[in-house]
Amino acid sequence: MAITKRLRMRFKDSNDVIVSFTVTPAHTPVDENNVLEQMQRIINTGAFYTYTGGNIVEILDATLYSVEETELDIEEE
Repeated sequence: MAITKRLRMRFKDSNDVIVSFTVTPAHTPVDENNVLEQMQRIINTGAFYTYTGGNIVEILDATLYSVEETELDIEEE
């Protein structure tokens, strides 16, 4: 079993659709000001287009969460 931290950043695009980016693994502790700065950089550079063809135009939120992963033994006999 492994527990990993992930950082999800949510935005709104120019077509009013919510999109998100997830960073795995997130470096902890997370500096909230740094996350905000990076999210603003995503908007300012216009480097990403969404699946709707829109530009990312608005920051919605960011969430740090943990995921517990358990590998299953599914070998065929």
